[in-house]
Amino acid sequence: MSNRDRDIKSPLSEALVDRRPAAETARETPVWEHAPAAPGRGPVTGPARPQGPYRGRGPRGYLRSPARIYEDLCDRLTENPFIDASAIDVTVSGTDVTLSGTVADVIAMRQAQAIAEEVAGVTHVHNRLQIRDAGEPETTPGKAVNKALGTGEP
Repeated sequence: MSNRDRDIKSPLSEALVDRRPAAETARETPVWEHAPAAPGRGPVTGPARPQGPYRGRGPRGYLRSPARIYEDLCDRLTENPFIDASAIDVTVSGTDVTLSGTVADVIAMRQAQAIAEEVAGVTHVHNRLQIRDAGEPETTPGKAVNKALGTGEP
């Protein structure tokens, strides 16, 4: 590239030069904070959201509605790739959350509780989750339909 080419600037060339590094772009993808621990996996560095001295302080007397808490918690449990939430029941009473049902292992039980505790507006989590027996097969909607119709696997 000649010096003359370097002196010519176009909006496209400036946009390409000012691109953020790939590592910075990668941080914008969701980070699963409640992923099972894996060997060699270090802690995630840097805050997931901007932090400040007033984050989390709402107007005086504000309480998040149970419907919003329920919706947020169910969305978070559904989106977590390490938890099968299909056998988890969520109930919200005021700002208290109760988790009941079954999960595959202790890790999933602790992850579900940690997710519930992080939902904005939750003051207490009652964890009544039980660990599914190793011999108990995982139930899915498809298996339940097959069993009801008498088709597929017994």
